[in-house]
Amino acid sequence: MKYFFVYILFSAFIIPGCTRKKPNIITYDLKRSDYLELIDATGTIQAVNNFTLLAPRISVTNLIPVVHLAEEGAHVKKGDTICIFNVPDLLSMVESFNRDLEKMESDMKKLEADNAMQLSLLNAQVETNKAKMAISMLDSIQIKFAPPVKQRLLALEMEKVNIEKKKLQKKFAAQKKIDNSELIQMRSRIMMQKSRLQMFQNQINSLKLVSPVDGIIMHVENYRLEGGTIVFGKIEEGSSTLSNMSVLQIPDMKEMQVSVEVPEADYKRIENGQKVLIRVEAATNLITTGKIKRKTLAGKNTQMQTAIKTYEVIISVDSCHSDMIPGLSASCRIIVDQVKDIIVVPATAIFVRDSTKIVYVAEDYKFIPVTVETGLSNSSKSIVSKGLEGNETIALIEPPHNLIRKEVKSKTDTTANSLVDKKDTVLKNQQ
Repeated sequence: MKYFFVYILFSAFIIPGCTRKKPNIITYDLKRSDYLELIDATGTIQAVNNFTLLAPRISVTNLIPVVHLAEEGAHVKKGDTICIFNVPDLLSMVESFNRDLEKMESDMKKLEADNAMQLSLLNAQVETNKAKMAISMLDSIQIKFAPPVKQRLLALEMEKVNIEKKKLQKKFAAQKKIDNSELIQMRSRIMMQKSRLQMFQNQINSLKLVSPVDGIIMHVENYRLEGGTIVFGKIEEGSSTLSNMSVLQIPDMKEMQVSVEVPEADYKRIENGQKVLIRVEAATNLITTGKIKRKTLAGKNTQMQTAIKTYEVIISVDSCHSDMIPGLSASCRIIVDQVKDIIVVPATAIFVRDSTKIVYVAEDYKFIPVTVETGLSNSSKSIVSKGLEGNETIALIEPPHNLIRKEVKSKTDTTANSLVDKKDTVLKNQQ
């Protein structure tokens, strides 16, 4: 019995001291996978082409009240009335111009009658002069038989008639020119009045906007007068908009795009043609793809009191869906780099010792420092092109010195090295 208790005490104190404990180090099991470097951004769906309807350009005012506006999102047919403006001063102006035109046309008729009467009087005088000339010619036959004094009087009379004839001819020609000039001026005034009246009539006709195509109504943000103050926002019924400002849009649903804003650091990594994964949660979680169409160089401050700038990036949509309505938000994942079937390790697992990159590989409760070479990397993960095989367990934090073996191993993964630059152009279902 005595030896039994001694054995129990020996087992309790001596044997545990000889048993190895598994080190309490956070590890990560490696396996070959695809490397994806993504930029997440949220944007707004837009139509590539839009039919924009403008408030009419009205000459009598710059502020145009909106009395009717089609609801946003409403489906309309070509020719439907979608907006009506009201400018009372314009109607009064047209009535006034109509009255002036009627008076001008009446004055024109009176002038034509007066001119005709004047020409008739002159024509009568010309005919009278012709009769006098005929009488004088008859008298001239007997002039050679008359006394000298009589002959002289008859010659003077014929000269007087001839002078009067020339005066009447000049007066008649001058009157015709005067009449024609007055008529031309009057006709010109009437034409100008009609032209202005037609301009105002066209402006009245433009107070009613009709849909040029079948589509969906989208309200446009613009400057408007509300309660005596000019504000910026969507045009609404009862407010007044500025002349020639956009009021409504009807998007062409055949071709869509997404506009996103990215910070300057991400903007530099984005290039035209990069693939994009697009998710529209409001459209029954619709998922589609696209690619970078263009980047806008002009940046803008996200807030007035910060120096952070954002830049607009336009993403084209590969295949449109009827649920992709302009104005909805879209979550976009821009694929900056993609490499298929490669060894990817967390960035926290790579340590730098004497300018050499090291990964600690677990082996028999110890960790062996392995020299590695890396390829593409970002803040969270890196591609290991040399040094690992892809089936190891590595430490995510640096092990204590008593768990690190002194030797440093270096492996070469030729397969990984051959795949490091292979770009994957086929999108996988990444979410």
